[in-house]
Amino acid sequence: MSDPVICGVDFDDFVISMEEFHGYRSPGILFGGLMIEASLHELGDTPYLNVVTETVVCLPDAVQLLTPCTIGNGFLQTIDWGKFALTCYDRLSLLGVRVWMNPDALGGYPLVRQWFERSSHKKEKLPFEALAAEIIVAAKEAISQRPVHLHRSLKESQSVPTGRCPGCGESYPLHLGPACPACGDQAYYFYQTPTK
Repeated sequence: MSDPVICGVDFDDFVISMEEFHGYRSPGILFGGLMIEASLHELGDTPYLNVVTETVVCLPDAVQLLTPCTIGNGFLQTIDWGKFALTCYDRLSLLGVRVWMNPDALGGYPLVRQWFERSSHKKEKLPFEALAAEIIVAAKEAISQRPVHLHRSLKESQSVPTGRCPGCGESYPLHLGPACPACGDQAYYFYQTPTK
C-alpha cells in the first residue's frame, strides 16, 4: 500500500510539516488530517471555509496545517469539549460536514484503540510508524460523518466594540462586562513584586 496524500500533501511532507509545526510526530494530527480530508471531500469546493474543532488537542494544528483556517484569522474556532471531532462548513450557507472518530469501529485496530483510549500501561509511547500505518487503514472505517447546518457562524462578522478597563486600563471587548476578565477575578496570573 502506498502512502496517502492528505489534503493534497504527500504523506512524508505532511509528517515533516507536522514535526516543524507541532513539535513532534502526532498520531492525533495524522488522524485529524484524514478527518479533514473526508470532510472536505464530502463538502466539496468551499471558498468560504470555516472549521470548528471540538477539542483543543491536536485537531486545531491539523486544521492550521492543511487549510487556510487558523486561530489568528478567525476561520478556525475551537470548543473545548474533549471530543475528537470537527466540522468543516461554508460560512455563507452555514452548511457543513461534521466528522468524528467512531470508537466502535476500532475493534480490529489495537494500536489505534490503545492510542485513542490512552489505555497503554507502559510509559513509553507507541511507535509512530506502526501506529501511523494502522491509522491510515483504520480511518476508512473509524471516521464517521454527517451533514450539518449550523445555527449561526461561529466567527464574529461585525467589529467588536472595545473600551478601557477601569481596573487595569487595558483595552478589552466591552461585551465581556464592566471590567476585563482579569480584573473580574478570572486572571490566570498575578503580578510579582519586583525584587531589588
